Amino acid sequence: MAMKEAVYLDYAAATPVVPDVHRAMEPYLLTEFANPSSLHSAGVRAEKAVKASRKTIAKLFACHEDEIIFTSGGTESINTAIRGVVGARPGTQHVVSSNIEHPATLETLAHLKKRGHDITLVPCGSNGVVKADDIIRALTPRTTLISLILVQNEIGTVQPVADVGRLLIGINRQRRERGQPQVLLHTDACQAPVCLEVRMPTLHADLASFDAAKCYGPKGSGLLIVRRDIALQPLLYGGGQQANRRSGTEAVPLIVGAAAAFSYCAKKRPKETLRLKGLSQYLIKRIKKEIPRSIICGMNAERSPHIVHVAFADVEGESIVLRLDRAGIAASTGSACSSVSGKPSHIITALRIPGRFRPGSLRLSLGYAITKADVVAAFTTLKRIVLQLQNNN
Repeated sequence: MAMKEAVYLDYAAATPVVPDVHRAMEPYLLTEFANPSSLHSAGVRAEKAVKASRKTIAKLFACHEDEIIFTSGGTESINTAIRGVVGARPGTQHVVSSNIEHPATLETLAHLKKRGHDITLVPCGSNGVVKADDIIRALTPRTTLISLILVQNEIGTVQPVADVGRLLIGINRQRRERGQPQVLLHTDACQAPVCLEVRMPTLHADLASFDAAKCYGPKGSGLLIVRRDIALQPLLYGGGQQANRRSGTEAVPLIVGAAAAFSYCAKKRPKETLRLKGLSQYLIKRIKKEIPRSIICGMNAERSPHIVHVAFADVEGESIVLRLDRAGIAASTGSACSSVSGKPSHIITALRIPGRFRPGSLRLSLGYAITKADVVAAFTTLKRIVLQLQNNN
């Protein structure tokens, strides 16, 4: 039997598959395993499951069913959105993003820059939020795409995606009159559905990336919503599945699991958001009061309550994480996709916090199984570890 963590505080990195999702997936792992492109009745049943999942997701995110592309997760969705838009348009292009994006976005943009495209990364404020006006001011006549994260995955701050989208409506009207390319808006919404309702019309985004593994679904399952009139160059070629936008046999269990996961989040969200807000506020209050030389990141901004990010002075974040782990508490220094590099988080650098705090970064992310008793126990252990490390320095 696998060892169970005493307290798991790394939900922003990976969530468990909840029973509702597991039950929905199980038939398509065991008995209904046919290829959904096959013409026989077993294949037709698999295809119906994909169509039903597509319908469920379209209703949840207020989009058309044919605007959904099923992917292997957030990274593929982000790559498909950014590279797909740029690849479908001729010539060198200009893309605007921010300096607090997920590594999947930043590395994709770095790849495009090497291929001759122009990239502008707009800096965030000290509160961890990028201003919509700064994004708009970065546009040039050659800009074709803006990519902006919705909920920052390390500090939880909510970015003004809808504000940018509203401003783009008038700007694109003027650009059409001048014969300039339209500016499309993509958002990385992978962390959002746990605590935020995401609906494409109110978000005013043209493309949105999601990852079911951050929302109590299976790893390797995600999706990209693409407005139906947008040309998109596919990353994968083959059998022409998903209207030639993402070839490859559809992973029916993962697709069914994604639909069930996003449905689960939507059902639980109203009460769960309030519950997590209370737990995170309790945690923040005790950290600020009882652990000296600490900074709560993104405090003066709208935040998703499932993420608490704190920087401690004169300690190493990795040391805190390892000592917490020995005490049966799972946490992280930041994004799981960037922490493996061993380098300081680019988010902490972007916030311009004092240098002595930067190595002591810690992300505590909450989820459905976390109780008040868990948070109390985790804080007690965290306080002891941090004070010991600070006193030894």
